[in-house]
Amino acid sequence: MSSSNPIDQLVKAAPEEISAVVKQRSNLIKLGIKGPDLATWANFHEFELPDSVYDCLPVGNDGILARVGDSELILESTPEDSLRHRFEEALPKASGVYRVEQQSITLVIEGDYALPVLSQTCGVELERAPVGQVLYTRVAGASCAIIPQREITNRCFRLWVDYTLAHYMWETLAEIIYDLSRPS
Repeated sequence: MSSSNPIDQLVKAAPEEISAVVKQRSNLIKLGIKGPDLATWANFHEFELPDSVYDCLPVGNDGILARVGDSELILESTPEDSLRHRFEEALPKASGVYRVEQQSITLVIEGDYALPVLSQTCGVELERAPVGQVLYTRVAGASCAIIPQREITNRCFRLWVDYTLAHYMWETLAEIIYDLSRPS
């Protein structure tokens, strides 16, 4: 049986020096919610929303709720997450709010090479980027979202990359990591 994920084989075959820096978060899935009545719907169902556009709230086990527009959210969570279930139950009954399919893969770049890798591929000064806010930009020429996050010892970046660009993105990041990890 083949996987529908375009980079599963690349991830499985990645050497330790690559997989220590870039990881795929295949256990997380996304649910988009959009509509002119989003705030009213959320208030009625007692859903906490991020305060401003591009802000994120932590959800469950490593998930996030991102406000990507005045009337648009992206929930990234495990399939079992309680907020996801509450959203799923409330959406069919909603008026003025609807589901938006999300077709992206989540990559996480972390560790000592995270900033050097991204500085070679992205024009945004990520060391100054606010933690927990969605940044729409280009990485290696591909449009994506970057969400800077904090880890205990270093910065960590969550990337949302379209499925059609995931293979290219993984290979490009892996090549840069490989080059950086080689002694000069």
